[in-house]
Amino acid sequence: MPFTVRGMSAYAKAAACSIFAVALLGSAASAEDKSAPSAGFKAAQDAYTIAWQQQPLAFTAAKFIALPAEGYGAYTALETAEFQSGDPLTVYAEPVGFSYKEVSGTYAIDLSVDFELRNTTGQVLASQDGFTALHSASFNQIREYQTSLSFNLTGLQAGEYVLKVQFNDENSEKSGSFELPFSMKDAPLQN
Repeated sequence: MPFTVRGMSAYAKAAACSIFAVALLGSAASAEDKSAPSAGFKAAQDAYTIAWQQQPLAFTAAKFIALPAEGYGAYTALETAEFQSGDPLTVYAEPVGFSYKEVSGTYAIDLSVDFELRNTTGQVLASQDGFTALHSASFNQIREYQTSLSFNLTGLQAGEYVLKVQFNDENSEKSGSFELPFSMKDAPLQN
């Protein structure tokens, strides 16, 4: 039944409006309370922030993938790290522990990437400092960060190799690296 004030005295109308307003405000306040994170959740977030700041630059994932990732955790992993001459090597990485630079109310992530290609005896066959630079900015401190890197290493003979990838945090002194062994196979003969 809809709320009406017809046929009520002025005092009754004021009281009814007051009760109706309190009921509306009370339900809005309880809806706000239910949508706000709990104290336990906020405490966990604060603890996570402290752990993040203390964490050296590391990786929750680092692997060869078939194609560049569509997003965080959205990639097609390779069953084996076997490539043929001319195939690009696409690497998926999820760095953690990087620092933020606050710029005009946003939090910037700035990482530079170096790489080194070695054979199984440790001989460096190719390397490049500053291979690429990664930049992202958000109003929030992004924690789920990923990148896909593509390496076009042409002219490699069949054999076993190791790709070392190093991330350097431009907003702190942190750096971290990972190594991915892979095989280069002979290209199939063409008829």
